[in-house]
Amino acid sequence: MIEMPGLSDFPEPPDAAANPFLQSAWIRRLRWHYDSYNYDYAGKRLKPPILRIGDSRDRLGEWDARTRAITISAHHILSHPWDTVLDTLRHEMAHQYVEEVLGLPGAPPHGEPFQRACRILRAEPSPAAAPGSLGRLDESSEERDKILSRVKELLALAGSPNEHEAANAMRMANKYLLKYNLDLAELERERRFGTRRLGSSSARIQEYEYTLGHILQDHFFVMVIWTNSYDPLRNMPGRVLEISGTPENLDVAEYVYRYVMDLREPLWREHCRSREARGTRIQYLAGLLRGLQQKLDAQRKELKEDLGLVWLGDPALKEHYRYLYPRVSSIGLSGVRRSDGFHAGVSDGREITIHRGVEGAAVNRGTLLPGRGDG
Repeated sequence: MIEMPGLSDFPEPPDAAANPFLQSAWIRRLRWHYDSYNYDYAGKRLKPPILRIGDSRDRLGEWDARTRAITISAHHILSHPWDTVLDTLRHEMAHQYVEEVLGLPGAPPHGEPFQRACRILRAEPSPAAAPGSLGRLDESSEERDKILSRVKELLALAGSPNEHEAANAMRMANKYLLKYNLDLAELERERRFGTRRLGSSSARIQEYEYTLGHILQDHFFVMVIWTNSYDPLRNMPGRVLEISGTPENLDVAEYVYRYVMDLREPLWREHCRSREARGTRIQYLAGLLRGLQQKLDAQRKELKEDLGLVWLGDPALKEHYRYLYPRVSSIGLSGVRRSDGFHAGVSDGREITIHRGVEGAAVNRGTLLPGRGDG
């Protein structure tokens, strides 16, 4: 069972909680995820239980061995992201696993057998959901946080009105990120990995979004996957970008994601105001991200040629990724037409400089290299 201290402080969710059509749809979707986890993680050793939607505001989920039922709170579904609902589902599946697969109905609720079941089902073992908090980087004595603070300073300098200074600051930030992650992998220091979901569930992923995912994986030391998600209010399945990596690399990658996504509308509006404006928004954005990708690729090539810094990936991160996604499959992508709008986007994308630091929300306040106006 997972409890949420203070859950009653959340605003009352919409009347959708009492909508029988939506509740039936939620159960079907939870069943789909249950079957996937049972197949991917538990080798189909779990016997499917009854799935129910409850009305508790204090219990996120509960496994009842007497009735063989897993209950998920409607308030939980309407008040929290879908991935946290799935965390709760796997947590309750772990309780079921202890009783019905390990055959330990009298085991302590969150003892060693339960911890073992959580590892199998990739579940969060904590009995209470509580938001995490990060201390200030500049107050930390850890080497990795000092490095990240330096990267933050360099990204801020990348907003300099001096074009040479801005470009050099961005290059140095990339150098620090690359060198730090090389040291971590080569020295085999102990490190923790986590996952985050970026953006919201979408039924259709555009080419520029795929390109941004590749940028994060190729240049910011995380591994990415477009994983299944769900919008419970609209009863619409979709996919969402999920990244895996160390906490500090997740911070940087999430900042870059938000920063770039915030650029879309200002740069598109600026393009529309130009005399040479052509093509659709989707074509322009596909070109914009491709241009940014080309710029970062060129910077990485310079670091390789000048300093011999080459990132070949982190075996420990790859192992963690395979642990999370043992049955990953690839999909094909059909890109947008390469119109004048696409090529204009490529040109603008090569002008993007990511700056301002890695803490807090990314806000666009003049994001291009000198010579371009604010969006």
